[in-house]
Amino acid sequence: MASYLFLCLFLFFPHLYASFSSSGSHSCTSLIQFKDSFSITEDASFSCDCITGLKSYPKTNSWKEGTACCLWDGVTCDQINAHVIALDLSCSWLYGNFPSNTTLFLLPHLQKLNLAYNDFNLSKIPSEFGRFESLVYLNLSHTSFVGEVPSQVSHLSKLVSLDLSSWIYDSAIDKHALEGLVQNLTEVRLLFLDGINMSSTNPHVFMNLSSSLRSLSLGFCDLQGKFPKNIFDLPNLNLLDWGGNQNLNLDHLKFNRSNNLEHLDLSWMSFSTKLIDSVDNLQALKYLDLSGNFKNCLSQSQIYHLWST
Repeated sequence: MASYLFLCLFLFFPHLYASFSSSGSHSCTSLIQFKDSFSITEDASFSCDCITGLKSYPKTNSWKEGTACCLWDGVTCDQINAHVIALDLSCSWLYGNFPSNTTLFLLPHLQKLNLAYNDFNLSKIPSEFGRFESLVYLNLSHTSFVGEVPSQVSHLSKLVSLDLSSWIYDSAIDKHALEGLVQNLTEVRLLFLDGINMSSTNPHVFMNLSSSLRSLSLGFCDLQGKFPKNIFDLPNLNLLDWGGNQNLNLDHLKFNRSNNLEHLDLSWMSFSTKLIDSVDNLQALKYLDLSGNFKNCLSQSQIYHLWST
């Protein structure tokens, strides 16, 4: 839609083209240099096609020097200043090491950045991501980043959605960085940290999650210890994924009728039937995953409740 509006502007008001081209030339150059940092390989986004159901393709093939980058695939610009404010390169076949000094960090007006389902070849997440002070949406999921999640990510206090999910289980986050995320992201609604090693982190750090949180996904994070009870005090929480955290203690928790959970994943975990007995209180529940928990069976009334919702 944004690209269509820009095209109309250039067609009907051609004198504006030069202004947009001039003001946005720096951004366009930065994007071209970012593109040239990687090779284009279909296998880099193979999981996008089979997991998300979306069709991957090389978006940056439309990026040509000398053309207005506000019209490029995946690029959205501010219509007044031609600043690049959103970049969606998810499922774009990008392969290669992610430079810590990439020209991507020369786009200070970015509000949305999606690099999901590319292959950055076991690069570390650069701390420079913390420069994007205007970001409200950041998705670095399934990009083969490894190592520690930099604490600077917690400086992005305007984030509404953060997805750092990984399947290669070679990423970690220390307790200070996680504390920063929980305390500083006061506007966050969607938080996906699946596959990030949290074995050295006390789950008590999640005590201060934002009341605006709607989705919390911590699958296969190797969480250990007791998860804080006040997770169920979050008024807007409707998705909760603890799957695969076999050493996470949930036996002290109990669902109540005030919970608005619609999606609950407790797969491949070990806990008493006490928690399961309270599932029937979840009147809004639409999805429940207990796979891998062969000794934790639903009662007949719980099965009826799930199928009747």
